[in-house]
Amino acid sequence: AVSTVFKRAGGRPRMASGALVDAAVQWLGEVRGDNGLGSVVAFFDWIDDTSGSGAASAQKRRKTEPSQVRLRHVLLKHKECKSTTDKVRNKHVTRTRGEAERLLRAVLEECEIDPKKSAAAFTVRCRELSECPTCLTAGELAGDLGWVKPGKNELKFGPSFDAAAFSLQIGQLSDLIDSEQGIHILIRAA
Repeated sequence: AVSTVFKRAGGRPRMASGALVDAAVQWLGEVRGDNGLGSVVAFFDWIDDTSGSGAASAQKRRKTEPSQVRLRHVLLKHKECKSTTDKVRNKHVTRTRGEAERLLRAVLEECEIDPKKSAAAFTVRCRELSECPTCLTAGELAGDLGWVKPGKNELKFGPSFDAAAFSLQIGQLSDLIDSEQGIHILIRAA
């Protein structure tokens, strides 16, 4: 069961961690209140430095980082957010952080069923769930954040945003990302 969770998480520690807690809750049966369950998951990338120069490998990786990326996102708010108003549906958000994470994990899993249809599935789920007005963007650009440059996003999206955004390949989905606005998943469009 654990290996299945890690395979489905696809290198996303936050997704794997939440899925493990969900599996534990299922195994224990109904758990009320603060269940005290938690998990810590880390994935490590294996770097084969056959040249013997760690600095050369680090410099190579830095050069391949793009100067800007085009991103789309799904945003789900929860009751711990700075603003708990869904501006798309004009409703007050009452879900917990855990409920928001579960919904977004389901979106990630659904989008990865068929990698060729990932962007289309993301568009559909963005229009259905996202609580950011960008989900109303026409065509295949639902959730469009536009072209994003490194170092300009920390105030709006938090410190982990750039690391997640600029590590994605075109068409790849991110792990769950926290900000004051809520929890996001990103897909790199270009």
